[in-house]
Amino acid sequence: MNVLVYVSDALRTDHLGCYGARYVDTQTIDELAGGGMRFSHAITAAPWTAPATTSIVTGLYAHRHGFLHWDAELDPAAETMFRAFSAHGYDVASFVFDTQYLFKNLSEANVRGTSETLDGVVAWLRERREKPFLLYVHSWETHLPYGAAHDSANWKAAKREVIEGIQSDSALALETMREGYCKAVERQSEVLVASLLEELDSLGVREHTILAFLSDHGESWGERLAAKDDVQGVYHMHGATLFDEIVEVPLILSAPGRLEPGVVDAQVRTVDLVPTLLDVAGLPARETDGETLLRVDADRPAVIAGTDRGALTKLAVRQPPWKLILDVESGVEEAYRLDVDPRELDSRPADVPPELRELVFRELERAERHELSAEEEATVAKRLSDLGYL
Repeated sequence: MNVLVYVSDALRTDHLGCYGARYVDTQTIDELAGGGMRFSHAITAAPWTAPATTSIVTGLYAHRHGFLHWDAELDPAAETMFRAFSAHGYDVASFVFDTQYLFKNLSEANVRGTSETLDGVVAWLRERREKPFLLYVHSWETHLPYGAAHDSANWKAAKREVIEGIQSDSALALETMREGYCKAVERQSEVLVASLLEELDSLGVREHTILAFLSDHGESWGERLAAKDDVQGVYHMHGATLFDEIVEVPLILSAPGRLEPGVVDAQVRTVDLVPTLLDVAGLPARETDGETLLRVDADRPAVIAGTDRGALTKLAVRQPPWKLILDVESGVEEAYRLDVDPRELDSRPADVPPELRELVFRELERAERHELSAEEEATVAKRLSDLGYL
């Protein structure tokens, strides 16, 4: 059984037809969902790429694996999906948005190139059609500034234009930005994902491949900030907050003949992906924070870590119908009753069930905490600035 994990960075659930969107053409992804398992409420472990992706590939919560900035070191004891499948004879490769960031110190990911185009992905697949593989593709097509190649000369200028459009609070600028996002989502679905599925079919391996399509986090456009000038970089669009437009992500599993098509409405987590892939492939289970998605009986509590420049700043527990968010330094709490307040506008910490508070403090005690030196903080800030987060 082959495994293909496709991550569309910063993809919101409400921009896919299978999740209810009516103004974006995502027919290919919708058909993938229709023939597989679609999870209505999947929660990421962190609101931005570095910690969120590390949780996807390890099955560990972000506050436990501690990979909270691009130059962090992942504990060698934290086994990734790459190592687990490689140990059972799988060819492993990953294609990422920038080889200087994602998995740059993780040799077991076997980074073979960028995902700016799928040329390298297709070439790698054609060489390995006879042997089981684990292929990880992380696409920045739906990441700010939407559709601009990350290694192109105009990338930073395009990013700055989007940020300035939000700061201007201009209806035209916001509409132009959202149109750009919609076009990027459509290209992700109807060009990139569609061509990859066609290649799997042409190679005759589609029926022997489990495909996981998901996002590492969602996206916002400054709607939570009264003063739009406060949006200074990508961090203020995803990273700074733990609201649902950021932490709820699409998750679709497709494995013809292996998975019964359907919709799972109970809450699940992205840390559930690793145990699921091992389960479907018939490989031994590993110790993770997740559980297989083949048997979901009830909402699973999701823990979400907020960070700032490499430090753990917030910790949240989402357990329907409640979400509790703790500011780690100040101890200030936010709590939202999601079934009656889905936009999270009315914070009611006094009403939150006590077991959620107990859970968030128990998780805080288990969190991996690393104090950064002044030099490390400067390095983190430089890396985030290079990506447009600051």
